[in-house]
Amino acid sequence: MMHRAAHGALAIVVLATATVMAAPRPAVLEVKSTLAGVVLAEELVEAGTRVEDAQPLVYVRTSLTGTRAVAARAPREGVVREVLVAPGQRVERGDVVIRIDPR
Repeated sequence: MMHRAAHGALAIVVLATATVMAAPRPAVLEVKSTLAGVVLAEELVEAGTRVEDAQPLVYVRTSLTGTRAVAARAPREGVVREVLVAPGQRVERGDVVIRIDPR
């Protein structure tokens, strides 16, 4: 025979597990630029490319120092669905530059 407290705890564990298991993964991840600058053509990722977690996706020539730097990295592995920037385009910090289908 199960005590009321034990029964209640079991119900909470089952509910918590069901909630975690039912949480949907995002259909698309929006990757934002972490820097302001002008998008460079070199190593700009293309739609359809399979990417790894933390892989550089967009490089810019920074406004402040004029140096080449990574403006956006993949937040997890997946496939690039959409590239929202083009070489020569100016981006600001926080602009969505890439959309990824996570895997």
